[in-house]
Amino acid sequence: MQHEVVTATKDLHVVSASDGAATFSALGGIRPGDALLTHFPSLGPLLSGETEVRLDGQRVSLVNAGDLLHFVFTAARDLEDEAEELRKHNRLLQAIIEEAPVGIILANEDGIIEYLNKKQEQNTRKKREQLYQHDIREVYRKTFEHPEVIALFDRLVTGTDRNLRAFVDHYNPQFYRRDMIIKFLGSRLKEHRKVAVFVEIEEELYRQTRRAEKAGEDLRLSQTYLTRLLDASPNMVISVDGRRTILSFNRTSEQLLGIRAEEVYNTPVDRFFPKEELPKLMLAVSAQVPWFGTFHILHADKTSFPVEISSTKITDEKTGRDIATLLLGVDIRERSRLRKNLIQSQKMTFIGELVSGLAHQLNNPLVGVVNIADVLMRAMEEDDDRLSYVRMIKEAGESCREVIARLLRFSRRQEETPLADIDLASVLDAGIDLLRRHPGFRGVRVEKRFEPVPLIRGDPVLLQQAFMNMLINGAQAGDDGGIIRVECRPEGRSSRQVMVTIADNGCGIAEEDLPRVFEPFFSTKDADEGTGIGLSLAYWIIQDHGGRISVESVPGSGTTFTTYLPVRS
Repeated sequence: MQHEVVTATKDLHVVSASDGAATFSALGGIRPGDALLTHFPSLGPLLSGETEVRLDGQRVSLVNAGDLLHFVFTAARDLEDEAEELRKHNRLLQAIIEEAPVGIILANEDGIIEYLNKKQEQNTRKKREQLYQHDIREVYRKTFEHPEVIALFDRLVTGTDRNLRAFVDHYNPQFYRRDMIIKFLGSRLKEHRKVAVFVEIEEELYRQTRRAEKAGEDLRLSQTYLTRLLDASPNMVISVDGRRTILSFNRTSEQLLGIRAEEVYNTPVDRFFPKEELPKLMLAVSAQVPWFGTFHILHADKTSFPVEISSTKITDEKTGRDIATLLLGVDIRERSRLRKNLIQSQKMTFIGELVSGLAHQLNNPLVGVVNIADVLMRAMEEDDDRLSYVRMIKEAGESCREVIARLLRFSRRQEETPLADIDLASVLDAGIDLLRRHPGFRGVRVEKRFEPVPLIRGDPVLLQQAFMNMLINGAQAGDDGGIIRVECRPEGRSSRQVMVTIADNGCGIAEEDLPRVFEPFFSTKDADEGTGIGLSLAYWIIQDHGGRISVESVPGSGTTFTTYLPVRS
């Protein structure tokens, strides 16, 4: 492109002209010192602020250089070439904008749409000509329901920010029926009083994000399921690493050991085992094959209880390396209690068989005693001094026969034994009245609390004997009398059982003796005070009536016997 320059002073007199100026027809006769405006009066607008003027098909522009003014002349042919270049450039820019892979919206500062490119026309799914001169906020009504989009447009129009962006997840515009992720970029064209908005629907990002979210959700659900599965286990589940550091601790472990999981994570599992058990624990954790053993484990309060622990290695399938050891602990206290109850039941069966055999052996001689006493009484005169002694022998023999008959009936568990509907409160009252004349019951105060209770089915004589044995035991536990509290009431909301409580304030039972109180012939009393049969018979009688009996005692404070009997069906 050819340019020629004419330099003039501030008073517009020519100083010089470039060498090629003469080739321009308009500059052919110009000389230094000439008044420029005399030759070219049309240049005056340049001095008034115009950027350029045309002179004989040439473009003239002014460059102010302080004390000198430079007038630049450009040939007409060069202008045409430049114009063509500009047109090509504009067509290129238009093609780039039109074919851009993102949507482009051009609006004025009032929000009126002036242009949409092809991609945005596809995004909108309407002909762009239908949207021109419409408010962008109305055309894209659902888009402008998102606060971040509203803020972006308001700041573009009214603020000083030239470039802004907004990123909207879970976007669901009126033109689509699917959830998507969309990104808005805004640019303010201040000098043109326009706003450009670039819209990018990130479908691939959407899919990747959704896949990541789905994988994360699946992982969370899996972790939640596994956690709940372990927490639902009735056994302790603890995992440890090779140094016996706790990695996981389920809810059953929390409950049985009395400590929260967050308090034990990353601490040694050794804290739950007595020192003498640690060598066995190390063997369990280091074993490469499933291992099983019995331990005593420590509660948070430092008490201990027995557990059975099995250990298994957890291995990484890819590397084959051990990553943890799983310790499964089973609380065997209940099992031990059931085992003791079974032993107790077997003992009671044995004593039943023993009593049955003794009763048979005693019954025949007693028949002879009663019969001979009866014969003697008939042969004796009424005034015979020996008659009263013989009568006492007969009455004692008959009493013994009655007791033996009941024991035989009970030991045989004969279905034909007549049973009756029983009010336990009446049975208890009768037993207490009988005991008031017992020598061992002197000075004992009985406090009764009887509530109305359903009837039960059973043998009133045997049940009375069972409760009397418990009452006598309570009387013997007190020194110089004492207080025995007897309570009878329905048990639980369903009232399917009747509960009888007999509590004394005596010397109590030692902890080591408590498990043996119902054993036959076990007694802590002197030989002349008890045989160890009374409580075992009570236990036997209650069991035979489908009930159960338990005992609690605090040495020095007293003992409580609690009996549960099923109501009549």
